[in-house]
Amino acid sequence: MKKHDQKGTFSDRESAERFARLSERVFAPVNTAIARQIVAECGITRGTAIEIGSGPAHLAIEVARITDLRVIALDISVPMRSIAARTIHDAGLYDQITPLSGDAAAIPLSDASTDLVFSKGSAFFWPDPAGAFREIRRVLGPGGQAWIGGGFGSAEILERVREQMDRIDTAWIEGVHERLSDRTAERFRADLDRAGIEDYTILREPWHLWIRFSRGEG
Repeated sequence: MKKHDQKGTFSDRESAERFARLSERVFAPVNTAIARQIVAECGITRGTAIEIGSGPAHLAIEVARITDLRVIALDISVPMRSIAARTIHDAGLYDQITPLSGDAAAIPLSDASTDLVFSKGSAFFWPDPAGAFREIRRVLGPGGQAWIGGGFGSAEILERVREQMDRIDTAWIEGVHERLSDRTAERFRADLDRAGIEDYTILREPWHLWIRFSRGEG
């Protein structure tokens, strides 16, 4: 079960380790499916990518495995950064993925320095989504793309995950439905408007809610 404090972070080692184990044991098929979806839809396989709210970096690892991207795994939690470093090392991808501590609303990267920004699950807990969207646009280079939100890859994967999560927390699925709802999509629309981002697409199904936008060529 993903346990957050009021800022949406894993502020202690115990909760970070607990989520890392859950991510590895239960959500592995989700990360594999979403990595393939991001790469197929965005078509970016070279350059620099950043995952915001990377947690233990399982999604970053899956993206790195199927591309030549150099990936930065950014998370605000200091304990999670050390867990991500361990996970990346165990995967043999320490030359391709760099763990980094930082805030979505103050990304510690220079302007136009990334080709792809992606984030799964953390955007629903950002205290300043509009600020984060502005920062994402700032760090995207010409032609760069953002893929932000959450999901499970397919209805079938969601059902398999739900069967396992029901044994841990029967109320978990209620949170999923709320995060992937039309109401949440409308809230993101308002945040994007506040960020001054006009050209975007929201993709919503019962098993996912994604926001896509690009920096453009200029």
